Amino acid sequence: MNLVKLARIVGLALILSITALTTFADPSAQPCSCSLCSHTGSGRSCTWDGSTITCGEFLSFTTCGPVG
Repeated sequence: MNLVKLARIVGLALILSITALTTFADPSAQPCSCSLCSHTGSGRSCTWDGSTITCGEFLSFTTCGPVG
């Protein structure tokens, strides 16, 4: 295997891993929902209508029933 081919493979692996990390590492990327906010802390961030808010704020203006 020559050096150019190895460099391409390493570069591709680096790009894919960075993309995957940014996708899964962003907690605010999840949309607000009753199940998400009822099972996590009220300080967790989520998105609602394009804005980032906390689950506590989301639960304060929604009528989430018991989750079971």
